[in-house]
Amino acid sequence: MWFTKFKVFDEKNSLSIILRKNKVKLYYYPVNHYVKSNRFYFIAMCLIKGKEEDKKNYFKELGKLKCATQGRKLEFLEKEGDFFIMITSHSASQELKLYVNVAYNPSLIHIKPVIWHEDGWEEFEVACVERKDLEKLIDAGEKKYEFKLLEFKNKKIKNFGFLTMFPELTDKQKNALEFALKSGYYEYPRKTSLDKLAKSSKLAFSTFQKHVRKAENKILKFVLDAIKR
Repeated sequence: MWFTKFKVFDEKNSLSIILRKNKVKLYYYPVNHYVKSNRFYFIAMCLIKGKEEDKKNYFKELGKLKCATQGRKLEFLEKEGDFFIMITSHSASQELKLYVNVAYNPSLIHIKPVIWHEDGWEEFEVACVERKDLEKLIDAGEKKYEFKLLEFKNKKIKNFGFLTMFPELTDKQKNALEFALKSGYYEYPRKTSLDKLAKSSKLAFSTFQKHVRKAENKILKFVLDAIKR
């Protein structure tokens, strides 16, 4: 199967502007699209990462797009914690029609969610049986955006990433695990200890350890089960 990995940057994209302003990161999975009343509607599932205050500001800014009269408009938003589903729309101009026909070609497979980085760059990993369909996608990206081709070759696909496949962690488990990771607890040699992490988190050692261990248990079971398959 043919595979490509690339990055694009669209300075004028309203969704990108809001993301860059609030310095958050998105795992964005494009689900589908449809046309209604001469507008394109785009359905996406997303996972947001960042500081709590930045995430709150992101959703506040995103909500303002409900009243947008030009460009991208927010039609629907439903969120639970860091996970959310949104539907946005855009007027169906001739230029956009050409782009959508290429980018939302049903033959394309998104191997992983699009990683929308804090600086606005969007990272794609897409596969397809037909090389020409990926060439059209790359060509459209080069014409429409600032574009960086990272990989393009024929290879076997060995893995697939999808938002809802991840194990569900509680907020306390997720926060403890993220703090441990950022603090170097999982590096070799370790840069910190659970005792120090617990004190920094203002939690009892046993409480912090419980959150980390439960999170590790869920993720390890998920990963090992996936490897067995």
